[in-house]
Amino acid sequence: MIAVQELTVRDAADRAVLDRVSFAVAAGERVAVVGESGSGKTTLAHALLGVARRGLHVAGGEVRLAGHDMLALDGSTVRAVRRRTVSYLPQDPPAHLTPHLRVGAQIAETAVARAEADIVGHLLERVGLPADRAFRRRFPHQLSGGQQQRLALARALAPQPTVLILDEPTTGLDVLAQRRVLDQLDELVAEHGLTLVLITHELPAAAHLADRLVVMRDGRIVEDTALSRAFTDPESAYTAQLLRAAPTIDRALAPAGPGPAAEGPAAAECAAGPAAVDAGLASTSVAGKSVAVASASGGPPLLSVRELRAGHGRQSVIAEGISFDVAAGECLALLGLSGAGKTTLARCVSGHHRPDGGTVALAGEVVPARLRDRSTEQLRRIQLIAQDASLSLNPRRTVEAALTRPLRKLQGMSRAEAALEVTRLLSLVGLDASVAARWPGQLSGGQRQRVTIARALAARPDVLLCDEVTASLDTRVQAAVLDLLDDLRERLGLALVFVTHDLGVLARIADRVLVLADGRVCEQGPVSRVLTAPRHQWTRALVEAAPSLTPRRAGAPPAASSATSSTNT
Repeated sequence: MIAVQELTVRDAADRAVLDRVSFAVAAGERVAVVGESGSGKTTLAHALLGVARRGLHVAGGEVRLAGHDMLALDGSTVRAVRRRTVSYLPQDPPAHLTPHLRVGAQIAETAVARAEADIVGHLLERVGLPADRAFRRRFPHQLSGGQQQRLALARALAPQPTVLILDEPTTGLDVLAQRRVLDQLDELVAEHGLTLVLITHELPAAAHLADRLVVMRDGRIVEDTALSRAFTDPESAYTAQLLRAAPTIDRALAPAGPGPAAEGPAAAECAAGPAAVDAGLASTSVAGKSVAVASASGGPPLLSVRELRAGHGRQSVIAEGISFDVAAGECLALLGLSGAGKTTLARCVSGHHRPDGGTVALAGEVVPARLRDRSTEQLRRIQLIAQDASLSLNPRRTVEAALTRPLRKLQGMSRAEAALEVTRLLSLVGLDASVAARWPGQLSGGQRQRVTIARALAARPDVLLCDEVTASLDTRVQAAVLDLLDDLRERLGLALVFVTHDLGVLARIADRVLVLADGRVCEQGPVSRVLTAPRHQWTRALVEAAPSLTPRRAGAPPAASSATSSTNT
């Protein structure tokens, strides 16, 4: 069904983004393509559609899909193939949904069976979304990030394709929605005999859906083998590093020593490892910022939220009666289903969303509800890392400009001081200094997320609100970012409020957890207790649905695929 031979894609600087990539996918086969951010996964997905991102060009090779030479077809023919044969779910659904079309129209626009009365409702139910008229009339901006992700998936399924290319389909979904989407995809692919190419950094998603694992690094394939074999006896040392860095509940709660994310060559090779963190923290203390570290268990609260009530409009209450404290050096996790109000709560604390009631206090001083009413010092002390990196970065500002603004506005640095600090911040989050000159559109999803983390750290905040900050990061960078945040809160007394749907990440970084259901706190307590002995039904359901690295399928790659893997390796 898919045959790629010696595919090479280069950028404007003649750097190989894909370097002589070859592999084949049989009809009905399921292949997961994994690798770190910037390894070329999305570029490969685009090439399968016969397109190269702006700034890139195909320098050689061939791509055949269902017998069509995708790189040689004219515009109308290639569009017909995309419309009838292959569907693509992009990495960043909010940026690809038409903002002025309502939910129902988004799906109906691409549906083949338009004569079927309720094809829209059927597809909405298949991806776990409400099918009622009120929901169908919403616009994309009125949905949560997870709901936008599922809407984009329903839109991709509407044309009834033969080949399905999914680029990070579970990123941003809570564990129940993730399990439901993966189960439904499993059922749909089996029922219709679809050929599946899954682009993902989430190894549990690959374990759930795929027969075969293709591992990419620096634009080349380093391993191509049966998934069950790759997970138990990987051929490549790099694959082993990715497996060790993947966060799971069992590993995170293991009593002995640091978690696997901090062990072995995976952590040692990462640019944002302990040495980089130490250097960055040293320069932070030299710059004159001193924060007393309080005990997470017994110290006075740095952030206090009391009886917070928030919604969207008078008739829509998202959260009500929410109260919590976070001490300096402590990490509090907010856990709940998509649409439970986690992001709204974080935005209320940061001042980006005006609550309908309640107070937010910083070190005992109540701060104004609206961002515009807060002082420069209050703005500096509370920083939000938004869920959607693409929408939170100005597309007309380079990375350097994005990082320089908080350095000059909130810290009063000169241009020369800010330029040096930009390089240090990029190093802290594992990015090369050359990234500073790039635009957001020239970065991968994971790279954009790391830029937003660096921008928040540029203010040297006391409270850091992290909204799904690791959702689009590959496992090794995710492990390094979690290590970085851990080091910052331990050394500088940084208070973290961590919104996440990933129970493995939650177990890895948080001290306490608040579980939200129906706009209220249904359970709270130490992470180890809540995850091992949950008391509320919602918490039990979340824990039971937590993903694992146990392969569910036992497929083997066809002989042609195995032969091409040796060439790339």
